[in-house]
Amino acid sequence: MLLSWVAPYLSARFNFCASSFEALLDASAKTGQSTVASLVSLIKPPPGMPALPGALKDYIVQLPIFIEVSPVYTGAQVPSTTQARAEALAGWTMAIFDASRILEPALSNENGVSLALDYASPGTGSTELAHAGQPQAGVPTERLTFPSDPGWISVAMIPRNNGPSPLAQGLAVLFASVALTFLLAISLRLLVRSRRSALELVEERTAELRHQALYDSLTGLPNRLLVNQRVQQLVGWARHEGPPIAVFFIDLDDFKKVNDTLGHETGDELLRTVAARLSAAVRDSDTVGRLGGDEFVVLSTGSYSDEGVKAVAERLLAALREPFRLGGTDAITLSTSASIGIATGLRYSPEDLLRDADTAMYSAKMMGKNCYAIFRQEMHDVVKKQLTMEIDLAEAFASRQFFLVYQPIVNLDTGLPRGVEALLSWRHPERGVVGPTEFISVLETSNLIVDVGRYVLMEACRQASLWHDLGHPVGVSVNVGARQLHHDLLFDHVREALDAASLDPSYLTVEVTETILMVDPKATAKCLSALSELGVRIAIDDFGTGYASLAYLRDFPVDILKIDRSFVAQLATSTGSNFLDALIQLGKSLGLLTIAEGIEETPQLIHLRHEGCDQGQGFLFSKPLPAEEIEQVITSFGHLAGRPAEARKVAVLRGAPALR
Repeated sequence: MLLSWVAPYLSARFNFCASSFEALLDASAKTGQSTVASLVSLIKPPPGMPALPGALKDYIVQLPIFIEVSPVYTGAQVPSTTQARAEALAGWTMAIFDASRILEPALSNENGVSLALDYASPGTGSTELAHAGQPQAGVPTERLTFPSDPGWISVAMIPRNNGPSPLAQGLAVLFASVALTFLLAISLRLLVRSRRSALELVEERTAELRHQALYDSLTGLPNRLLVNQRVQQLVGWARHEGPPIAVFFIDLDDFKKVNDTLGHETGDELLRTVAARLSAAVRDSDTVGRLGGDEFVVLSTGSYSDEGVKAVAERLLAALREPFRLGGTDAITLSTSASIGIATGLRYSPEDLLRDADTAMYSAKMMGKNCYAIFRQEMHDVVKKQLTMEIDLAEAFASRQFFLVYQPIVNLDTGLPRGVEALLSWRHPERGVVGPTEFISVLETSNLIVDVGRYVLMEACRQASLWHDLGHPVGVSVNVGARQLHHDLLFDHVREALDAASLDPSYLTVEVTETILMVDPKATAKCLSALSELGVRIAIDDFGTGYASLAYLRDFPVDILKIDRSFVAQLATSTGSNFLDALIQLGKSLGLLTIAEGIEETPQLIHLRHEGCDQGQGFLFSKPLPAEEIEQVITSFGHLAGRPAEARKVAVLRGAPALR
């Protein structure tokens, strides 16, 4: 039972400050002096434990064990005021003493003499901590006390026998002095050693905390706080005719995919390797820091011209373009790139310099990534416009200001509509209807595109199902951006939209641009294959503007090539005609359906039909229209179905019944 009482105090997690030790610790901290108490006065039964039996409790009360607590403060001296001591308190040292080892040797060969050891804590009365020896029964005794600083008192009980003899009194004084001297010597030695160890521990922990506060725990590079401090120092130095400063703000391209596909351990290893490469690519006098996530910064001083900073940026990009070998025994080879923003010269504050470099980095991202951009003042206007647009788009989605319009996709041979392309529009409360060309690029760079994309899929499939119920079995095409394509929820959103509308998957076409296919070919192929297995058709939009090779076209589950409108517009030139014809023949050779975009003139239509292009869309047939109006167009085109083939051909060549 006694062990159950004591066990909680021996745990490393025991909170002495919220226990029976609280008053003892508080008194020592406030006074700056040691405080002492007997063990039995401090050990309390834990909640739920029964009280000790009387005999066991009496035995414990007789134990000559006491505890001394001493406060430890930062600095070389004990602060002089209570408030100062509270602020400088670093902790406490605790020593446990067995008084019998001190008192009993002083009583050897002495009968009828007893000794007690008392302690008077600051502001309280004295308390007996331990005693040894027993007076003789029936023999009068005399009590002699011997105070000693700080707070210790020896009490000797000696036989009176008509008054204590000089010898007895001398022995008592000797015994008390020996005991106190021995006790104080041990206490002082323990206290000095404990305080020295405590101060060394405090200094060590303080250094660790200082390092943790200023350096990144993953890479060991200076963190955002230390980077800001160094920028401030360099800016101040530059103001006083020191060398100018250049800030290179570095952000890894598509780093999230590494964490999502290979795991965070691989992502962390990549960040450590990137940090090492950046450090090796700059001068010893330059500072490489990590601001957080996959954002790094290089601080460099020197008389940089535009050509000079470009050379440094190229060196940094080259260091990161080299493949990374990660994973130890199960090594994998990983390629990555970065976008770098550069800011040079003086600013009003260090924050302004970092902000301008960040703005330039954002511009590099918009330029296509894997490049650098030097800050120009007009970049602020672009970023401000972008942020304003993002806020407005979030409000538009929350307020249901988005709606869909549809543009027919016509069979160029029969003139019949085979499907429609769903296009997102915005009914702005002040500007009226805003077309996708004004906001879709901003939307596709924000996480909002995932929710908006789900809305487009749900609404497009619902509308296609309604047209089917009215006897118009047309398909619907939906554009999917890079963020959607590489988001885990795209497949679920497509299946959800098809199930909600009870639409056959073959009537839904997912369109992705050729450039998106090249961002992460393996991940893209996996996602598109899952959609294809679901029964959805896959179209490559704006085909001809990217760099997809024939090998990639064979690897992707592609059903349709949508030839970019720029090639249709260049039909008047021989070069444009040759390239357009080659794209059509390429689609045919691969067994893919070809659709020409941007058909606006009859000669364009005649040429496309002659070359065997399967389908087309453009203002020659109809502009994008709301669902209720597009139904009329579908119905009008449907009237051609009952006419002779030659009549249909003439009608199609005239663009009838176009609503232009």
